[in-house]
Amino acid sequence: MGINARLRRSLGENSNLPVLSLVALLRGARDHMFRVVWQPFVLSRGIAMKSLGGMESALDLTRISFQPIIGGASDAIGRKMFLVLRELLIIAAMALFIFSGSWQILLLGVLLMGLSSAVGPIWSSLVAELAEPGGLGRTHSILIALYTATGLFAPMAAGLLAMAYGYISVFYLSVGLALLCMLILQLKLAETRRRREETPITLFGLAKTLADALRPPPHLRGFYLSMTVDSIAFGMGHRLLFGMLTKSYGYTPYMLSLLTTAMMGAWAFTQIPLGRVVDRVGYRRFLAVAQLIGCGTLVLLLASKRLEVVLISQIIIGISAGMWVPAEEAWIASNVAPEERGQAIASYSTFRGLLSFSAPFIGGALYDAFGFNVPILLNLIGAFIDVILIVLFVKEKVVQQ
Repeated sequence: MGINARLRRSLGENSNLPVLSLVALLRGARDHMFRVVWQPFVLSRGIAMKSLGGMESALDLTRISFQPIIGGASDAIGRKMFLVLRELLIIAAMALFIFSGSWQILLLGVLLMGLSSAVGPIWSSLVAELAEPGGLGRTHSILIALYTATGLFAPMAAGLLAMAYGYISVFYLSVGLALLCMLILQLKLAETRRRREETPITLFGLAKTLADALRPPPHLRGFYLSMTVDSIAFGMGHRLLFGMLTKSYGYTPYMLSLLTTAMMGAWAFTQIPLGRVVDRVGYRRFLAVAQLIGCGTLVLLLASKRLEVVLISQIIIGISAGMWVPAEEAWIASNVAPEERGQAIASYSTFRGLLSFSAPFIGGALYDAFGFNVPILLNLIGAFIDVILIVLFVKEKVVQQ
């Protein structure tokens, strides 16, 4: 059986899933390349680590401010236009990075990236609508595996391009990939939701959607709390890893590309096998074990900053992500009403982000004041506390649909 036939059999007969698979591959290549060069690029402009953390926080604040609004709008008028809009925003952001001559232009590009990230929950909603009953975790895992598979070569390409032609060359390539994603989505993706004329979008309705994100229903609060602690912990520590390694230990773009390749390779190779069992084993159990594995990454980073040790740590975090991401996305998607899934997933992400958006800024300030180990140590403490919270407060199933 050919590769295409096996992929179609794994994903089901829905024509949208092969389209999403191709887009996941292209987006993965773009995102992995961008991750390698972004923090070193900002630092190369003479910006302090605290300011880099501030830009990461500004990105998060923009994302969380618009997520519930966009999520609610997608429930009312459809998913496709917002996925196309995401690629347009990324193209505009990359153009600003290419021609940036000041920190203000860089910040504007970051805000556009935040807007594009606000569309992310719509992707999760679309996948949930296309998944077969009982196979939500498996479907997420397949698409995530395709997204991560490009991490086997894209980071290396970014590192080599950056060293040979400068960081800007990677942004040019990212524009091309975003444009290709936009064309595929516009031409090939079939809309899964039709406009609901009986629920017009109003300014009051959008404001209510944002306010509702801050009041999660009681049956979801344990999950919200656990995921928020995770976001805070890793936001002030591991999220700034590439910038901290560059500034403190002289890591080059090529070395950072090796780290990204190690993480994404481990994630890609473990994603589909783990995805086959996540629905049977249980999402909560996967989340707790993934967080424990992530703690091992942070212990290694505290012990040594040698390249080979950091490489091992990134392999470990890749395995952790292979468990965490499909379990997290499948849990929230399976515990909200299908007709409100886009808004519910966006509201969850907004709640989590609103309480954690300042974490990168705090982590950058801690780095400037105390050096590398303090943000990573606080990340470790927060991750271990989160394991306890998951075990105590996250239920496997809280909504019967």
